[in-house]
Amino acid sequence: MSAFLGPIHTWLYNKIKFQDAMTDAILDFAEENGCGKELRARTDGRYGVLEKGNLEDMIDTGNIHGWLQEKVSLVENRLAYVVTELIEPDQERLSHIVHAVMEFGKRNSADKNITVRKAYDYLESTLLNGMPCDRVNELVQETEDNLVWRQSQDIHGAYWTMIHGDVTHYYALRESLIKGMFEDSELEFHQIEDQVYELRRRLCTE
Repeated sequence: MSAFLGPIHTWLYNKIKFQDAMTDAILDFAEENGCGKELRARTDGRYGVLEKGNLEDMIDTGNIHGWLQEKVSLVENRLAYVVTELIEPDQERLSHIVHAVMEFGKRNSADKNITVRKAYDYLESTLLNGMPCDRVNELVQETEDNLVWRQSQDIHGAYWTMIHGDVTHYYALRESLIKGMFEDSELEFHQIEDQVYELRRRLCTE
């Protein structure tokens, strides 16, 4: 990654902020339903918070890559911890959290007329998958009506393992998020194999 602040750094930081906003949505849901007492404060105390403001005013220009990696770890840890803490006493809460994340996805929905390719680009510009140099997603197939990609590594698992959580919960949340994003579009999201995913145009049923 470049030693100079550029568009790729803003692109990555926006993805970091998006994941942090999703965690905030989960915390909001927990607080509204009386099942997250002091969880936000515990999370802030354990991992810190993502600073607010302009990236150029906050970033360590002498260590851009390291600063951004630190923020990636911060928001990954926060998400894993919040979800794991919420469901530890009651596994049934997961379905409610999944629903809250779908609603968050709807609030960040893609254009209803979006193409398959632009939908994939939207996900690439929104979902956090490590640093750009990790090259997590690999395109497998692309046509006008469907696009398939493979996740080459599990970039998220280590954060969940550190707190004895279950990374499958992350993937359940991500699937719900994406389905919320594209609910009003003509596209569907599916996992078709282990770590292989597809966006495809819905079949007309009329």
